[in-house]
Amino acid sequence: MLEAFGNMITIALRKRQIPRCVCLLLVAMPLSLIALDSDIVINEIMFHPPNDREDLQYVELFNRGASTVEVSNWAFTKGIKFVFPQNTKINSGAYLVVCRNSAAFAVQYGGQISALGNFSGKLSHQGDHLELTDARKQIIDSVKYSDRGDWPTGPDGYSPSLERICPQAESQRAENWATSKLPPMKNPAGTPGKRNDSFSTNLPPAITKVEFKPPVPNQKSTISASIADADGVRTATLLYRSAITGRESAEKEIPMTRVSGDEKTGRYQADVEAQPTGRLLRFRIKAVDANGAVRFQPSENEPRPTYSFFTSANTNTALVPFGFVLHIGPTEQGARSRMGYGAARSGPFPTRGNCAFIYLPPGGGEVQTFDHVRVTSRKGGFKVRFQNDRTLNGMTTINVIFESSPHWILAEPLAYELYRLAGVPAELTGHIRVWMDDRPMGYHLQIEQPNKSFLTRNKRDDSGNLYKLIWYGQGVVGQHEKKTNPATSHEDLVKLINGLNRKSGADQWEFIKQNFNVEEMASYFAVNMCLQNWDGFFNNYFAYHDTGGTGKWEMYPWDEDKTWGDYDGASRQYDWYEMPLTYGMNGDRSPGFNPLSRALNQGNPFGNGVSWWRQPGYFSGPLLANPEFRKLFLARLREICTAIFTEEKMFPIFDAMEKRLEPEVRVRAAIFGEDPGNALRVFHNDMQSFRNQVQNRRKFILSELSKER
Repeated sequence: MLEAFGNMITIALRKRQIPRCVCLLLVAMPLSLIALDSDIVINEIMFHPPNDREDLQYVELFNRGASTVEVSNWAFTKGIKFVFPQNTKINSGAYLVVCRNSAAFAVQYGGQISALGNFSGKLSHQGDHLELTDARKQIIDSVKYSDRGDWPTGPDGYSPSLERICPQAESQRAENWATSKLPPMKNPAGTPGKRNDSFSTNLPPAITKVEFKPPVPNQKSTISASIADADGVRTATLLYRSAITGRESAEKEIPMTRVSGDEKTGRYQADVEAQPTGRLLRFRIKAVDANGAVRFQPSENEPRPTYSFFTSANTNTALVPFGFVLHIGPTEQGARSRMGYGAARSGPFPTRGNCAFIYLPPGGGEVQTFDHVRVTSRKGGFKVRFQNDRTLNGMTTINVIFESSPHWILAEPLAYELYRLAGVPAELTGHIRVWMDDRPMGYHLQIEQPNKSFLTRNKRDDSGNLYKLIWYGQGVVGQHEKKTNPATSHEDLVKLINGLNRKSGADQWEFIKQNFNVEEMASYFAVNMCLQNWDGFFNNYFAYHDTGGTGKWEMYPWDEDKTWGDYDGASRQYDWYEMPLTYGMNGDRSPGFNPLSRALNQGNPFGNGVSWWRQPGYFSGPLLANPEFRKLFLARLREICTAIFTEEKMFPIFDAMEKRLEPEVRVRAAIFGEDPGNALRVFHNDMQSFRNQVQNRRKFILSELSKER
């Protein structure tokens, strides 16, 4: 073969069909790097199974030819590693699946599918380069998939797989890949071992660069797209419907006109009739080529099956953003735990929402439309779950709440701000004026949900284990709700807590340094102490384990409403400043504790004594009692009280919030028929209590620190 190849180069040189420099380069190139035409193609990729089921990753091969092909000693050499065993063959028109975990695959999809395993490595969720080589290391097929750009988004954790559309078309073309059928509920899907849902003998037209300008109410909207097909585009059609709360029109079709290019590569456009203010317009594009191959853009299998925009100018002149929730279909109910708190629901979740969330930034700017999102109820408000590729300021889930006390709506964002100033990863927060299905609800607190996007934003590995602490669970496992990798065990957490409790002194300090980000942990507990976050040592925080990088553990704050002097039974002046610096550590006892009495006092379910006392936490108890960690913690507490938890640093933050929210207090009072004057008095008193906290709590802490020397 090499001799024949050399003869071809020589003939080409003599006839001057290609330049001499190119021929010499080809001669020098190893034959193993030259891809051969093969009937075996990469046909399907499950790179991001739902619910972090990494064990269900797989790659499917397909024999598009008329003859059986032996693939013994073939290999995946990029993306994943796997060598096909001896006597492995793929019959004509047959499929062969290569799994990351054969046992898990068989349980999920059945044992009748022809499958091999287990491959080493892991398919990246963001994109990867898969390469299949034969026994001579010649490249048979390769693909560089992605979860961005023109690539489908459905395979990125929603349940479907990434499917090849036309086996005869090139692997590297994003338009030759599509989302498998989207199931109604989140559950591993795909089409392993059978014909793809998106299969076509001819590659359908490619639809790209879909554009439309922000619509003006009562004026027509122009929508344009680039459409290309090697066989020629026969027709291009715009399909659209309008929606308001609880109602959606029938889909209309209008032809698109080619305004430039030719039938193989052209620019098409169509005008949508004028829409009144406050309408949600959903549209998609259909293209058919000369051979009858059809493509819809977006695909009906995508989590967001239409392009959408809201016909409204940004009339927001307030100092906070506006948020409009539109339920187009039935309201999805959020889960409630037995204690009445919003909790993760067992069982599958819907793969697509039926709501739209319209966001108007303050002071003008483009109206942002988030369509086909999930909006679910939760205690004191609701959650909005955005798609992974279209987030709100980098957040994939937000909580929008207004619980019982107006003080809580102020305390939480100020608490998170202090954590961030101290270098502790903390949720993005703000205030937003809300409308629910055209009904004004006044200003609410908006809080980012700690999840994978939270980890990514804070430069943490999102493949790590994230746990939420819940006080009503039973035991270590029952009190730690796993928020990432839920299908895996709590083994790392149990091992950590056992290790902490079995060691003491210098051995324990070495264990702490080996397993914790000690600077972050010290900062977390120091801010807790400044805020008198009596519930944040034992409960109401997230624990994170960086399993793939440093191996260290960290803590992130959550549910910071009862801080800044508030607790069950606290004075409405929030003038409590004396939480001791021993709080949260092993050996701490509640003031007023009577070891001879087991009766509950002042309604405290955690033992007798004052109502704000809680027993030491799984982490705080041993860490804060360790002499070396305690030195670090107290030093960090002093630093924060000297440089951050001060009037100079905090008062401007309070002043800005007071100015921003004063108009919102009036608006909310008017909506709910309250006395605006009284609402403002409560608001200003609450804001003053935060200033008092900084002055008096800081004074108490510095006084106590002087005694620690």
